[in-house]
Amino acid sequence: MRALALFVVLLPAPALAFCPSYTLSSASNNNNCGVEAAPGSNPSTADWQPIFRLVSGGPAAWGAAGPSVPDIGQGCGKPETLHQVAAVFPCELLRAIAMQESGWRQFCVPDTPADQVGGAARTIISFDCGYGVGQVTSGMHKGETPAFDRARVANDATYNLATGTLILADKWRATNCVGDNQPRTVEDWYVAAWAYNGLAFVNNPNNPNYSATRGVCDPNAGCSGPYQEKIFGWMEHPPSAAHWTALAVAYPDRADIPATGATVPDLPEPKCASPTDCTNTRPTHTSECLGDTSINDAGAPPPDQAGTPPPPPAGGCHCDFGGRGAAGGPFLLVLALLGILRYKRRA
Repeated sequence: MRALALFVVLLPAPALAFCPSYTLSSASNNNNCGVEAAPGSNPSTADWQPIFRLVSGGPAAWGAAGPSVPDIGQGCGKPETLHQVAAVFPCELLRAIAMQESGWRQFCVPDTPADQVGGAARTIISFDCGYGVGQVTSGMHKGETPAFDRARVANDATYNLATGTLILADKWRATNCVGDNQPRTVEDWYVAAWAYNGLAFVNNPNNPNYSATRGVCDPNAGCSGPYQEKIFGWMEHPPSAAHWTALAVAYPDRADIPATGATVPDLPEPKCASPTDCTNTRPTHTSECLGDTSINDAGAPPPDQAGTPPPPPAGGCHCDFGGRGAAGGPFLLVLALLGILRYKRRA
C-alpha cells in the first residue's frame, strides 16, 4: 500500500456529496478505480461495535477476516525496551478515524456521479478510488495487484477496516516514540495519526494558521486544527452516545514539537488537557478494547441500539487511506510528500 497519507482541510469544508460511488464501470471513473462497487446494507451503529473491537485486536484476533499485518514495535526504553509485538490498534482510534473518513459507511445509496445516482446501496468509492469505511485507496486501481483481496475490500466492512490498518501500522513504524511507545495506549498514537494524514507542517500543532488558544476540537460543530486533533476531538465528542463513550484524551505539549516541517522527535507521554493547555492536565488511557482482556476476544456487542449512519463529518474532509482526499489537491500533495521525506522509523 502507498505510504502517502491523507489530506487535511484547514477550515470547514463546503458541503460535498457524501455518497460517491466511482465504480469501475462508471463513465465518470477518471482515476482508474479498478474494482466494481458491491451491493450491501450498511451496518447499524450497534452492528459496527463488534467490528471495531475485532479489528482492534489485529490479525491475531481477526484471522481470516482480514489481511496479514506485520508486527509493530512496543517500548521506547521508558522503561520498556523496544521489541516486536503483534499489531493491535486502539478501538477508540479506529472509530474516530472511520468517522472522519467515511462517517462509518461501507455501503450507501450513491448521490454522485450522475450515472450512479440512486438504486440499491453499494460500496462508497471516492473519486480517487478510496473504497468503503476505511477509504482504502492504494491497491484499488486498475492494474494494481496488492497482497490483500480487493473484492473483499469492496464488499466486506470488516475486511475493509482491517486492510486500512496496514497504513496505520506503517505510520507507527515510521515515526518516533510518544511516551513509552505502547500500542495499547490511545495517546501514544498521536504522531502516527498525524503521519497518517501527512507528517507535514499543514498538520503541525504549532502551525500559525491555527489559533494558539484553541480548545479541544468538536468535529460535530466544525473546528479548525490539524488532522490528528480532529481524530482526538472525535474521541471526546462522539456523534451520539450510541457510537462510543466520550474519552477525554491527553495531548502532547506543543513546546516539545518543532515548529517546522522537520521530523517529530521522541515526545514525552502526553498530559495536556487540550492542544494549547498544559497548565491543566489529563491522564493517558489504555484502550478499553485492549486492556487486560485477550486480544483474541472480539468482545460482545453493546445492547442493541437501533441506529443509522451519522451525517457527514462537520468540518472534516472526505478522505481515504493512503490516498488523496476529495477536498485536497496538488498543493497539499506536495506538503504531504515533503513531510514523508523526513520520516524516521520506529520498529
